[in-house]
Amino acid sequence: MMVENAIILAAGRSLQLDGKNKVLIKHPVTRKTILDYAIEAFAGKRVTVVVGYGALKIMERYPQLNYVLNEDWATTNNAMSLGLALLENMDPTYVVSGDMFFNRKLISEMDNGKNNIVLTQNRDNRMLSSIHCAMGQQEKIIETYQGPIRSVSHPEAMGLFKLSDEKLLGEWRNRCLCHSNLFVAQALPCTEETLVYAHDVGRNYFKEINSAADYLRLMKEALAK
Repeated sequence: MMVENAIILAAGRSLQLDGKNKVLIKHPVTRKTILDYAIEAFAGKRVTVVVGYGALKIMERYPQLNYVLNEDWATTNNAMSLGLALLENMDPTYVVSGDMFFNRKLISEMDNGKNNIVLTQNRDNRMLSSIHCAMGQQEKIIETYQGPIRSVSHPEAMGLFKLSDEKLLGEWRNRCLCHSNLFVAQALPCTEETLVYAHDVGRNYFKEINSAADYLRLMKEALAK
């Protein structure tokens, strides 16, 4: 199902990247920011950015976008940012963390996918903060969890979601507002009964930037082509 809205979570400050707001990180070759890539990927959709740290810099540079302000960005996690955004608009939406480069091809593929999906990848190297997806039948996600991985068959949630079901969105919003210290993936309502499915990254372009080491790898890959 194609959805018409996208929420970009960009309120935080990255201490691992010299205190920079990740959404303003520039690609080493194209020199486009992560937010530029997201705007292009979500072309034709209503884009809302949740801002906090460095909010004025982002709003001045991209006045054409919609904004929600998370004034408690320093003491909350991105669950609070999503909860605030969903208070203003509960229509079917994409949700994405503002720390990754991806393109329109991936979003087009997800538009044609199931109604409620989480982008996942079954990779070996994961951070301590990674969120894993316990799987049921037919690629259904029955639980998200943080910590040691329980099974090699549990992929990682990559920080990009599409939710179309109004009831699920409402529950996600309430969980985010009640547990503002969590990551959005931890607050996602997934059980045996809910219809939330994994969507593998596959061969799509997708680069997450959490540290200087991540950016260095991106530089080497991009400049080697």
